[in-house]
This record gives sequence, structure tokens and C-alpha cells, in this order.
Amino acid sequence: MSKLIKQIKQSLPLRLSLSILAFTVIIFMITIGIIFVRTRHFVRQTATEQATQILNNTAQSIMGLMGQVEVATENSEWLVIRKQHPDSIMAFSRRILELNPDVYGCSISFEPYFFADQGKYFSVYSSNEDGHIETEQEGSNDYDYFMMTWYQEPIRQGKACWVDPFHDYTPGTSYDMMITSYCKPLIDTNGRTIGVISTDLSQRKLSQILLQERFFPNAYFIITGESGNFIATSNDRALPDDLNRSDCVVVSLILPNTNWKLSYICPDKDIFKGYNLLVYIVVSLIIFGLLLMLAFGYFVVNRFVSPIKTLANQAQKMADGQFDSHLKHTKRIDETGQLQNSFVSMQESIANYVSNLKHVKNETEQRNQELIIAKSKAEEADRKKAAFIQDLSHQIRTPLNIIGGFTQVLRDEHEAMNETEVSTITHDIMQNSHTITHIIDNWMRTLALEGIDKVERHDEISCNEICKIAAETITLRNPDAVTLKVEHHVPDSLHIITDQDCLLKVLSELLHNANKYTQEGSISICCIQPDSQSVCFMVSDTGPGIAEELHEHVFTQFTKLDDFSEGLGMGLTLCRKLAGLLGGHITLDAAYTKGARFVLTLPISPERT
Repeated sequence: MSKLIKQIKQSLPLRLSLSILAFTVIIFMITIGIIFVRTRHFVRQTATEQATQILNNTAQSIMGLMGQVEVATENSEWLVIRKQHPDSIMAFSRRILELNPDVYGCSISFEPYFFADQGKYFSVYSSNEDGHIETEQEGSNDYDYFMMTWYQEPIRQGKACWVDPFHDYTPGTSYDMMITSYCKPLIDTNGRTIGVISTDLSQRKLSQILLQERFFPNAYFIITGESGNFIATSNDRALPDDLNRSDCVVVSLILPNTNWKLSYICPDKDIFKGYNLLVYIVVSLIIFGLLLMLAFGYFVVNRFVSPIKTLANQAQKMADGQFDSHLKHTKRIDETGQLQNSFVSMQESIANYVSNLKHVKNETEQRNQELIIAKSKAEEADRKKAAFIQDLSHQIRTPLNIIGGFTQVLRDEHEAMNETEVSTITHDIMQNSHTITHIIDNWMRTLALEGIDKVERHDEISCNEICKIAAETITLRNPDAVTLKVEHHVPDSLHIITDQDCLLKVLSELLHNANKYTQEGSISICCIQPDSQSVCFMVSDTGPGIAEELHEHVFTQFTKLDDFSEGLGMGLTLCRKLAGLLGGHITLDAAYTKGARFVLTLPISPERT
């Protein structure tokens, strides 16, 4: 984010474009916001009007059904009052259902002991179960209908009325239906209340009517009684609190002749479905248009200020010391063009001046660098020369001093010495003599190989035999603690064509190094054949080994692992040089951890190199 802000601050066209876009967005959003708010209010108002119309239509359907029940009840009342006979009462109750299929049930009930021969209770009830009409007599101590609301309420009010739904379940019967009843008191010609006629309307029938009218997909009806209880609904998951929902349009009315409230509930997600879709489309188009406006504005502004941006970039390059990048003269004649042409002229003058300074500086630095390199080489040569002379002097003087001392001992005290002491002194004199000879031989061979890049290879040599010969050139320094082994891993018939003297020198030098550093254990030399074109000679020892960080330097001339050891540090360098002249190479086996192992790889014949 900080990188983006920094980029905006550094770009004048982008800042101007964003400023214009921001102002446009503010004005545009205010305008669109007012339009959207007014449109939303209009959509809600229209939805409310449509919901009211649907509510009225549904109310008319319900009132038609309720009116049918009321008419059926009114038409049967005078027959019941006229013919007050039990058998006739049962016929009247059944006849109401036969003439009115939408009526669920009809109950004609009388006051206690109205028919003395029938006892305290006499009530006839007919029910219509899916077109099958059943009529039965009800009323008992278990079902005291005198205490029922549908019986008491019309008598209390002294007129016909609708009562709230109830479960009218009579023990011993199979029905248990939520019903609502239109109840009318039976008053005889003397003005005496003799009973109640009650016509039932099932809640299921009301729900079927509520399902007929539904303009919105998720809208639903609720009919509630005076106490707020449900009478019927078109939504099984409806709750009384739905009438107070803020995310819905709720319209209601009171059904005539009742205290029932019919409500139509329309969720906002249905009302504003099309509106929200339109909002998404408009917002998408607005965003797309603003992005196009931003791109076009950036293009136009950038076109006008691009010369200034170019001048600013060139000025920054000059401030950073870059004078090799030049602007071109422009044909524009306005102020920007004049500024660019003047800047180009100034830039050319500065560039020429800086170029001259750089040229002088580069020449001076080059000469200084050459002097430094020459001085460093001279100092390094002097240092190496002094170190070499000092080391050579030390390496030769020490054996000579030993030889001289032992010679003086033999001269002055030989008569007092036994044969063992004389043999030991003689061995030490010979060993130091060989050391001097070995140092001088390596030095002379190194000097002799300067400028030589190949040797003649015409000697046919047995691989096992050359290993044996090389081993015979070594006299062990610690014969009691170290053993020298010649191992055979190839047949004696394996021969190679090479230069015997050079190969023998390399193997002897490798064995000499192993003998110099191995104090106990073993030294071994062997030959293996990794493939049909080459052979490998390996010299291994159980000495202290070579540290991993020194592996790259052991073949460097005058490099010694121990400054106090004998030799001038030329042996392995000479070995690598001779290996190259023989068409092969020599390496230090880094995987060998018991000491040190050098591997000389040579071709079997010169033609296969």
C-alpha cells in the first residue's frame, strides 16, 4: 500500500486524474444516491399498494366462505326451532353439510334436560371427512359442551358470533381438527334460549384460500384472533412476531363481523429483488464507466504533461551522474517545447564537459591501477623469491648439517662405536642425502618442464608391475609401525602405453608423501580399471589426512601443509604437471576419510585420449 501511495505522489498525471475522478465520483454518488433512495421508496410504496389489493381480494374470498357458513346457519335456525324433535335435529345437522360442501361440521346443542327422555345432554354433531358425512349424538360428563366457548359465547352476547379456533375433540370419536365456528343462539317464540346451533369451518379450508392468492414468491398470509393466536396461515414456519418484522411490508385488515385480523406479509427480498438486480447492474456499469474515465483522463493528462515528466526524469539522471542519456530537440513551439530545447542544449554542454573529465579520470585510474598491479606483482615476486630461497636454504642446510655432524662423529669416534650405532648413523646420512637429492631432483624436473606441453608415450607397461617398481623405490621411515602394500585389482596382462619414467616419478612422489606423513598404519598402492579406455592408480595412507578447506590448494606450487615439514611444496605440483603430460589427471579423493588417497587417471593408450 505504501508503495502504491508513493507511486501516486510521484506521478502528476495520476494525481490529476484521481482528483478529477474523485470530484466526479462525489457528485455522481450524491445524485445516484438520491435517485436510489427515492426509487426504493417508490418500489416499497408500489409493493404496499399491490399487497393491499391482494389482501382485499383474499379477504373477499374468506368473507364469501364465511358468508356461506352464516347463510347456512341462518337458513337452518327456523327449522330447528319449528321442529324440536331429536330425529329431526339429526336430519337438520346432516342436511346443512350436504347442502354446503365447504362446511366442515355442524352442531345443534340444547339446554340441560331440554329433551327429558334424552337426559341432561343432547347435542347432535355432523362432520364432513373428505366427502363422507357422519352424524352422532354427543354430550356427557366427559364432554360437557355447556362449558365450551362455542356454546357459552353466543348465549352471553345474545347474538350470532364467530369464535376463535379450537380443537373440538369428543372422546370416543376419531377426529381432532382445528376449527372455528359460527355460533347462533336458538331462541324460541317465547324469547327463551333453548340451545345453540354452531357451524364449523376447518382451519385447513381457510389455509387453502390463503394459498390461492400470492403475488410475491415468499409472501404469506396470517389470520390471527383477538388474543393474537393463529387461526390460519399459508406458511408453516410463520410466527406471531412476523407481524412486527422490519424487513417486510405488512398490510392488515379486520374481517367484518369478527375480531380476526387478516395480514399479508411480503419480505423485502421479494419486493426489492428486481430493484437489487438493477442496482448491481447500475453499480457495475458505474464502476466500469469510472475506470474508463480514469483511464481516458490519465491518457489525456499524461499526453499533456509527458514532456515535463521526461524533463524531470532527465534532470534526475543528471543529478545521479548519468550524462550519457540525451533528449532530442522537439518541434513544439509552445512553452513546453522551448523549455525542452533549452534543456537539451544545456544537457549537451554538460555532457561534453563531464565526458572530458571522465576521460581524464579513467586514464589516471587506469595508470594508477597498472602501477598498483605492477607493484603488487613485484612485491609478491620478491616475497616468493625470498621465501623460496629461505625455504630452499633451510631444506638443504638441515640435511647437510646432519650429514656433516654424523661424518665428524664417524671420523673422531668410530673406534668407540659399535656396529649398530655405525649402521644407524650411516642410515641417517643416507636418508638425509636422499632428501637433498629428492629436493634438487624435484626442483630440476620442475624447471625442465617449463614450456613443455606433452611427452612421447611409447612405453608398454604392466600396471601391476609399475606399482611394484614404485613401491621398491620407497624406504619406510617407520618400518616397525607402518606397512607398505601393493594390491592387485587388475590382471597382470593389463598394459598401458605411456612414458615409464614420468609415470614412475608420479607414483614414487605420491608414495614419498604418504611415507613422510604416515606414522603408523599402512600405505597401499593399486591399480583399477573403471572402464575400457582408462585405468586409475591409487595411493592411500592412514596418515592425518588433509583438511577439507585445503583440498583446492594442495596442488598449488610452493604450498605446504606444514611449514616445518621437509620439501619445497613442489611435489604435488610436479605430479599434476606430469599427469597432464601423460594425457591424464590427478585428484584427491574427498570421500576417503582414513587418511589421504590420491587417484591418478590415465588413458590405456594415446590413441584413446
